[in-house]
Amino acid sequence: MLLEQLVKKAEQPPEYDWDSYYRWQFSQLAGREVTGFNFWLCKKCLSVNTVYLPARYGKCQSCGLLHLPEDMNKSKTGATP
Repeated sequence: MLLEQLVKKAEQPPEYDWDSYYRWQFSQLAGREVTGFNFWLCKKCLSVNTVYLPARYGKCQSCGLLHLPEDMNKSKTGATP
């Protein structure tokens, strides 16, 4: 019975449009229009940081190190508009 209910629920379309919500949330956090996001590892303090795309650089939230990679504007997370 429970398995049948789970299968029926999985067949239904999602109740919320999470892609639109996260795009809006990231735009609010960044203060500008965001097309995606990417993660990068700080080489100084080894903390994981998020950069909102498009971006020219990323800044570590822990130590302030600037990150200037060539692949900064390529989203690896699949969050596209």
